[in-house]
Amino acid sequence: MLVYAKWHADCICKSLTITTADPLKTQMKLTFLGANRQVTGSRYCLEASGTKIMIDCGMVQEREFLARNWDPCPIPCDEFSAMVLTHVHIDHSGLIPKFVRDGFQGPIYATAPSVDLVDIMLLDSARIQEEDARYKKRRHEREGRQGKHPEVPLYTEKDAVKALRQFKAVEYETPIKVNDAFTVTFHDAGHILGSACVQVVATENGMSRTFLFSGDLGQWNRPLMNDPTTFDSADYVVMESTYGDREHKDAGDIGEQMAEIINRTVERGGNVVIPTFAVERAQELTYHISRLIHHKKIPVLPVYLDSPMAVDVTKVFRRNVEYMDDKAKEMAKLGVPPMGLPEFINLVSSVEGSKAINTTKEPSIIMSASGMCNAGRIKHHLRNNISNQKNTILFVGFQARGTLGRQVLEGSTKVRIHGQMRKVRAEIAQIFGFSGHADRTDLLQWLGSMGATPRQVFLTHGEEASSLALSKQVEEKLRLPVIVPAYGESYEFDLSEEAADAVSTRSAKSVLDAAHPPMIALPREVAEMVKQIEGHADTEFLNSPLSVPADFIHEDPWRVLRIQSDAIQGVEMMTRALQGCKRSVAVFGSARTDSMSETYKLAVDTTRQLGESGFAIITGGGPGIMEAANRGAREAKAHSIALNISLSSEQQVNPYVDFHYTCHYFFVRKMMFVKYAQAFIIFPGGFGTLDELFESLTLIQTGKLNEFPVVLVGSDYWNPLIRWLQSETFHRGFIDADDMKRLVVVDTAEEIVKLLAT
Repeated sequence: MLVYAKWHADCICKSLTITTADPLKTQMKLTFLGANRQVTGSRYCLEASGTKIMIDCGMVQEREFLARNWDPCPIPCDEFSAMVLTHVHIDHSGLIPKFVRDGFQGPIYATAPSVDLVDIMLLDSARIQEEDARYKKRRHEREGRQGKHPEVPLYTEKDAVKALRQFKAVEYETPIKVNDAFTVTFHDAGHILGSACVQVVATENGMSRTFLFSGDLGQWNRPLMNDPTTFDSADYVVMESTYGDREHKDAGDIGEQMAEIINRTVERGGNVVIPTFAVERAQELTYHISRLIHHKKIPVLPVYLDSPMAVDVTKVFRRNVEYMDDKAKEMAKLGVPPMGLPEFINLVSSVEGSKAINTTKEPSIIMSASGMCNAGRIKHHLRNNISNQKNTILFVGFQARGTLGRQVLEGSTKVRIHGQMRKVRAEIAQIFGFSGHADRTDLLQWLGSMGATPRQVFLTHGEEASSLALSKQVEEKLRLPVIVPAYGESYEFDLSEEAADAVSTRSAKSVLDAAHPPMIALPREVAEMVKQIEGHADTEFLNSPLSVPADFIHEDPWRVLRIQSDAIQGVEMMTRALQGCKRSVAVFGSARTDSMSETYKLAVDTTRQLGESGFAIITGGGPGIMEAANRGAREAKAHSIALNISLSSEQQVNPYVDFHYTCHYFFVRKMMFVKYAQAFIIFPGGFGTLDELFESLTLIQTGKLNEFPVVLVGSDYWNPLIRWLQSETFHRGFIDADDMKRLVVVDTAEEIVKLLAT
């Protein structure tokens, strides 16, 4: 154990060497500001030689993370010297107007087709922001809720126009020297027109490293698009992982699948409504539908592409055929438009034309943006079609968690559209072969093509389960070091010879809350070794018999230092987290509670109201009820705090936490819950929830803890336990009447707030 203590101390010293500024060493740094353990909001900051560039600046589309669109960038916008855009999809480009409005003045580099497209995308996005704000204001006025929710656009058309002036078009395979620190080269990613993998050579004090950002990678052998470019080498790779946990299903012939769905819907006399992305997906759909009609696989029927942006984008595609694959070029030479035969497609731009679609009596195909149903005209078409069982809602693209499209696709029987609940009676169908993203095999093929092994791979742009699953595949099959970063984390690259390019992580709070200096972080490999050794020692201690060996007893004081450190760091975090807050409650409940359940919604509502009443919310930081409680706190702009626990299969902190500390010892964690909370709110749960309940009651009963409310939420769940305690435990004299009074059972958020706030 003494050897371990010396080794542990040496590791800390090495960690200090890596993470502390040293004028004799050079540092490069990469900070992840979006699309981390989630799909949308791509945004990365790369720093070298005292200058910063931004790679992508995307809008968040998952409902639970939407606040990030409105929050200031964690790194001030005016600190960036340039921006690099991989492609124009809104989850990569949608925050650019706000970024410029907030102070960014540098050039924005993108491929020529992307520059041709981006003015359409950003102006359309700005119009949608303004239209949605106006619509929301009118709806709130009708409902008497003026001023209770934001009714201003995220940015305006004027903001978008200003941002567009800063774009500079570049060609594929042409190095661009941004400044003395960065040289950037764009390569075809095969995802959409103009999409790019971006190769960045970063230089500091004469030493260079190559960073490769995949952007969104396309599939091989797709119509219209070229195959993704592969690379011989890169020092550091940031790769998307949208489909990192799955293969695209053997879709067979996409046209045949579409024909089957369309024909059976037409036989019912219904419409086929297709949420579509305006760039690439809309053009590919028109390509397939036109040919189905031309070859008489489906009847001649009205086909609408109802998206001003998609209409304009289609024109851009036709102007940029030279950037497409050989088949599209050949079709263009023959005079055949590769994006569909015009006589079969009705391109709709005006609002009046869009409204007229819903008056059509005959079956029709309606394609409209946005692809995840979170904004735009598609919501109007869903509102008019989703409750009619004759119709079909056909999904042909990825639906991110928390979006309206995901709710429909996962089988919700009711969904909220334009402020009202709508019953889902239409047929829900999905075709997988349209995906513009590489699947797991494609991603491994792309990454594995590098002859020179990358020093580090970072996986982004994927839901957590997808990124972690791909991480395992990369480690096992390609034998590459891989990290799945969290939002706000920074990684430093020490270029000194003795550091051998070690990668070290700094706390997310060092970026998201610069006022609080980060704790020292061990290198990833060392941290894993420490965790394994500490875990083994603690298990050995807890499982050891009474007659333990003497040397184990004598060496065990080192454990006391670890426990002390665990407690001190936890107290320091809680002191910062609760600064300026006088009241707090701890919320417990099952981590397995489904986010669509009424219990989850009740927990969100409860902590939102408590947060608005001035309470800080403390949870275990995991999913289920803990996530719901932190979510309610976030919505109320209250202190949202998590006391996580380090386990062999460690849970991740949920995305609604503002301050968190991961305890290594359960009793340290329990101590902080009872020290800092003035009440326990306990939702239905399992062993862990029951443990917190009975331990708190024991501490109160024995006088170790001042009496405070222990509130049980959900009479249908807790009343059987209360009855059992009454009939058995109290009846046998094991507890008294005062002990029974310590338990309060409620069913509504209002009851809880009234109980605790008065």
